[in-house]
Amino acid sequence: MIFLSITALYMLGIRLGAYRIFQQHGIAGWKAFVPVLCSMEWQKIINKPSWWTWMLLIPGVNLFYVAGQLTDMATAHGKHSFWHHFAAVMFAGFYFPWLAFSGQKFIGPGGVKPGQPPLQRTVVREWIDAIVFAVVAATIIRTFVAEAYTIPTPSMEKTLLVGDFLFVSKFHYGARIPNTPLAIPFFHHTIPVLNIKSYSEAIKLPYTKLPGFQKVKRNDMVVFNFPAGDTVALERQEVSYYDILRSAKMELGEQGLPGISPWQVVRQAFTIAARPVDKRENYIKRCVAVPGDSLEIINGILFINGAKAYEPEEYQTTWQLNSGSTLSPSFFSENNITDRTENFEAGKYLLNLPRHKAAEFKKKFGAGQVNRFIFPKNKDQDKIASIYPNDLKFYHWNIDNFGPVVVPYAGMVVSLNDSTWPRFERIIRVYEGNEVRREGAKFIINGKETDTYEVKMNYYWMMGDNRHNSQDSRFWGFVPEDHIVGKAWFIWLSIDQQADIFHKLRWWRIFSSIHGRWAPEDGKFTR
Repeated sequence: MIFLSITALYMLGIRLGAYRIFQQHGIAGWKAFVPVLCSMEWQKIINKPSWWTWMLLIPGVNLFYVAGQLTDMATAHGKHSFWHHFAAVMFAGFYFPWLAFSGQKFIGPGGVKPGQPPLQRTVVREWIDAIVFAVVAATIIRTFVAEAYTIPTPSMEKTLLVGDFLFVSKFHYGARIPNTPLAIPFFHHTIPVLNIKSYSEAIKLPYTKLPGFQKVKRNDMVVFNFPAGDTVALERQEVSYYDILRSAKMELGEQGLPGISPWQVVRQAFTIAARPVDKRENYIKRCVAVPGDSLEIINGILFINGAKAYEPEEYQTTWQLNSGSTLSPSFFSENNITDRTENFEAGKYLLNLPRHKAAEFKKKFGAGQVNRFIFPKNKDQDKIASIYPNDLKFYHWNIDNFGPVVVPYAGMVVSLNDSTWPRFERIIRVYEGNEVRREGAKFIINGKETDTYEVKMNYYWMMGDNRHNSQDSRFWGFVPEDHIVGKAWFIWLSIDQQADIFHKLRWWRIFSSIHGRWAPEDGKFTR
């Protein structure tokens, strides 16, 4: 309430100042109180293009635009100092009524009279202006065109490699309008070293996006915000908060310790923070199923709508190698094996390999010595609570035997009962923001008892190409459409972090287009 009051006074003061300034220039004063029209008339006075007004509609960018308008009007009245410009932005609600009603003389756009040479700015001011312009331009590009990302984990090996630097297109699917426009540029959610938030939730916008020229297709490489990242344990951000909570429940029981629940134990052990959608961690995975698709994994083979799904040439699964003897470290480096469990028994290894490498080892060691490793179905050791939908009563799935599930789509009506509730509760409660409670067998949504729910958004199923070393939808379920950031576009740099200085650069990957090489452009999924 206080913030809204301060904002209202700030805006009212600007309008009152504009009312008087407009009158001084022969412009009807009432135009100062009409959004957009006020900005267009203001631009005429300071001799700026009227079409710049449309920058008001771009969250984040509009803050820089408004600041530029305010300081340019102060300059046009001969106020060139830093402190005048500071006051014109930070205390505009008081500054502009003073500027308009105290008899301050209008000199001209840029603070010079017609026919006079432009005012010379100091080197420092020139640098400040250049930096501000660069920040504004970069913010526009990162928000609406493309943004640079790096691959930090091996979940997409050997398709996308650790150390790949790529550009992600925002315009293919349609750029999102930021949910939290009040943010420090170039910091995602935290300011390093200071370890404080880089954004404010004083202004929160609903999910909206600009039109795109294509939809998310099967097999697209997609960057998205981590769906389970709405709550974070700051001291262990590499682990899902919900996995930490589930582990506490498994260790302490649902009731926890005397007088303290597992939830309270976790809250005492960690600093817990909540994050809006656009400030959650960015993940990159392959979209294997789109809204309405039926998905099932049988003995490690993915099926979409009953047909075997597309398998990238370089995607990895786990193979058991019985070498008969200990293998040297050079063997793994020469064969580009970066993901392995060594010597779990004498001469036995679990290796994450692409198909062609497994075939090569079968020739080298014998076909019977190289076998695909599959987590068997319905084994007690595989009933892991961290597998979606995180319910051991009705679902005994694992990463190699999973489903079937149908990917929800906008307008889909789902039945609610004890077995379906674990699959849809998070969609209803968290992603689509409903108030939900259960009273025995009754489901009460937004105060009304019901046994069905109509889904409001489209959802997607994302999986890593390194199938046994990927935290993906098998662990946290569906990805809502408002979490989609963009489409992986092309690799502009690739660095092998394990190589020596003379072999750091992976030259053959630089400026590689991702789709068409590692993902079919037509979205087909059967082989």
